Amino acid sequence: MTKVRKDLFALIDKLVKKAPADWMLAACEILQSIDVDASSDWVIKKLPSTNNADLSFLIGETVRMASNIMSWEALSWALDSSCEVYQQTLASQRIELLWSGPTPVAQIPARRIDQALYDLIANAKSEILLVTFAASRIQRLVNELVNARQRGVKIRMILEFEQSSEGQLSYDALKAFPETFVQNTEVYCWPLEKRERNQAGRPGKLHAKLAIVDDTVLISSANLTDDAFNRNLEVGVMAQNNEFLINTNNYIGSLISCGILSRLTGC
Repeated sequence: MTKVRKDLFALIDKLVKKAPADWMLAACEILQSIDVDASSDWVIKKLPSTNNADLSFLIGETVRMASNIMSWEALSWALDSSCEVYQQTLASQRIELLWSGPTPVAQIPARRIDQALYDLIANAKSEILLVTFAASRIQRLVNELVNARQRGVKIRMILEFEQSSEGQLSYDALKAFPETFVQNTEVYCWPLEKRERNQAGRPGKLHAKLAIVDDTVLISSANLTDDAFNRNLEVGVMAQNNEFLINTNNYIGSLISCGILSRLTGC
């Protein structure tokens, strides 16, 4: 019986992912009204019609398997609950393509990286983390960050520096931010002694570009620079997914806790 239940739950999972929400609602309403002694073949005939062969097969298999272990009303609630959970999961997860630079002729639906970042920061309620290799000429971003700080939002930055990159970055990213802002911001760096060197003796670079704002993660190729926001061809993705958010936060937290990243004292 345990295997049958598992197989049924697997069918229900496939079914709710395949079926339109309104079709599923109609099917559940019909199942709730069907007599408990009705045969599975009779039930299948009473369900809403569909031109989707896969959906038709799945509902047929689900009904036949369920007939041996539960009432039609119980099946309706199982389907309804699974569909509701699935729809809520979809609503809570979002992945969006971002870009900067030339606009394709085909007008692919995608927001600009800088605009998405401005919007996130303008609506931030709890915490902002920014990671970048370079930063310069970003007054609007600075203004949005200052406003967020005034709302009580915690801000952390992980930045690259000329000294700890041994000149691979010629202008410290920190210089893009006002001193008064930096004084009340957690700033982290990657110390030179923590970096591996290549065959030419050059240390690795802090080259990541990442923003975490409350429950949203934005990853892109763009540095926090005017060129990256307005002239370079850059691409990115913005995701709202709880597991992805937790893993990203844990990764950054682990880099800090094990000492690979250090709070700024003179990197």
